[in-house]
Amino acid sequence: MPTIETLTRRTEPVPPETPGSVIFTRFQQEADTLGIPVVVDGCPVGLIERDAFLLKFAAPLAHAHYADRPVTLLMDPEPAVVEAGVRVDAFSHALLNSGPGALMRSFIVTRNGVYQGVGSAVALIQAVNAGQLERISTLTEEARSLADTRVQGMAALSRELRTPMNGVLAVAELLRRLPLPVAARSHVSTIVESSRSLLQVLQDAVDLARAEAGELELNLQPTPLQALMDGVQA
Repeated sequence: MPTIETLTRRTEPVPPETPGSVIFTRFQQEADTLGIPVVVDGCPVGLIERDAFLLKFAAPLAHAHYADRPVTLLMDPEPAVVEAGVRVDAFSHALLNSGPGALMRSFIVTRNGVYQGVGSAVALIQAVNAGQLERISTLTEEARSLADTRVQGMAALSRELRTPMNGVLAVAELLRRLPLPVAARSHVSTIVESSRSLLQVLQDAVDLARAEAGELELNLQPTPLQALMDGVQA
């Protein structure tokens, strides 16, 4: 997550004696400027908020009253000030907890008390959202990679287990063809059916891993209900 400094706009500051008419002209010419800092010897002493300033100037006779007077009469003498090295997410959390009014205001960014630039809550929220989207994208890719790994692992395990199980199943089928006693034939049938069931469980495990990875392709087929119910009963 970037620091506040990366989202700071270097707005040209003004000294306290600057007349209001100069600030009014700047706001007219600089449509993207949300706040103009008032600085003395490199240190901020106030902030002129665009909306608040223009609202005062819009009042009757306000232009004549403030045009030639110093901006100290129109500035916020206690603006929000944050150090340039503060993380965006940390400051955004504090800003959101300050109430909805804080979202409409600008803030001054300093480094060791020296003016660096002006930031806005809008830019912070956009940066946080971009960071969250990037994080979500990263987690999605990690999850997809993990799912692919699980599919490959399950497929490999299935292949390793299928080989000996197919051997058991083949030998059981051969035994079932021999002239065996009734009880022995029943046991061999159990071996065959259990082997087939285990092979199906392996296939189900692979299918489940593929489903979690979003790679499972469905193949719709009729279901023999009688055979299904006979198997459940057995």
